Amino acid sequence: MSTTEAILEKVSALPPEKQEEVLEFVDSLAKKAALPAKSGEPYQWIDIALKANLQGPPDWSEHLDDYLYGDKKNAL
Repeated sequence: MSTTEAILEKVSALPPEKQEEVLEFVDSLAKKAALPAKSGEPYQWIDIALKANLQGPPDWSEHLDDYLYGDKKNAL
């Protein structure tokens, strides 16, 4: 039995609402596969982060966990 046949057999046995979930998942995989390969800009995310213009305390990057989970989180 091929992989495709095994998948079809298992999906066919699922209730319709679960088949819909499988279809949505497969669609998301297909969209990811269709994305163009990344260009030669490995640090493009930095430009995006800078354009977001996030505001926070001066030591935010050094103490992020403290702000999220610890004593300083109430200081935001």
